[in-house]
Amino acid sequence: MGKITNELIDHDYDGIQEYDNDLPGWWKALFLITIIFAIIYVPYYHLSGNLQEAEYQKEMGMQVSESSGRGALEAYASPYAGEGEMTPALREQIKTILDVGFEDQLMRAMAKANADQLAQLETAFPDVYASYVSGGVQPAPEAPATSDEKPKTAKEMAVLTDEASLAAGKKVWDTQCFACHLNDGGGSIGPNMTDNYWIHGGDMASIVHIINVGVPAKGMIPWASTLTPDQVTQVASYIKVKLVGSTPAVPKAPQGELYEG
Repeated sequence: MGKITNELIDHDYDGIQEYDNDLPGWWKALFLITIIFAIIYVPYYHLSGNLQEAEYQKEMGMQVSESSGRGALEAYASPYAGEGEMTPALREQIKTILDVGFEDQLMRAMAKANADQLAQLETAFPDVYASYVSGGVQPAPEAPATSDEKPKTAKEMAVLTDEASLAAGKKVWDTQCFACHLNDGGGSIGPNMTDNYWIHGGDMASIVHIINVGVPAKGMIPWASTLTPDQVTQVASYIKVKLVGSTPAVPKAPQGELYEG
């Protein structure tokens, strides 16, 4: 004989009695699913170190590895927050800002200026303006530049090959570019930078131009307002000298046209 349903239990609380019935099957199945989910979730996100702060730091260019998060019982401390003193990360960030000279600040202003403002800056600071143009950063056009436009430099840009410039370019790459192109240049969200196939041109001037104006439709921001002209030239040179022709771990398929210059 099957179990009798709708049978009251002897237990009485405040005049309320319960039926001795089983929980619905869907309820028990859902409860079992939550237990299985917790068994997977807790070790992966709280014991292996793949926590939100580690992912955030990695995206912000701090190169935090997948397994460098805190443990399950270890309190989180922001890399920018010290207890009564400036942290190394914040100190380095401030030093980078203070190390930017007057001419670099002017060039950053030129990168954001409209045509009238740029004309005034050209009159007031002709030498800085000449460096600004020859560095590959273009005067602000009347209409927004598109990523298909070719840069109009005063002369064809030369690739920097000295170790100091390449080291500076690597620093920019490792802190700003790696999130979309990977540290070894193999490509992720962005294209592979180690082969000689280019979507917007593989000559130095075209690379500098794309770094400056970005490709907003593909998720690449304009870097002219963030990086100085020297930094743009350095990271472009690093791409040309160190990344092109190298062998990444997992190279993305070629995109664009073969550049043989």
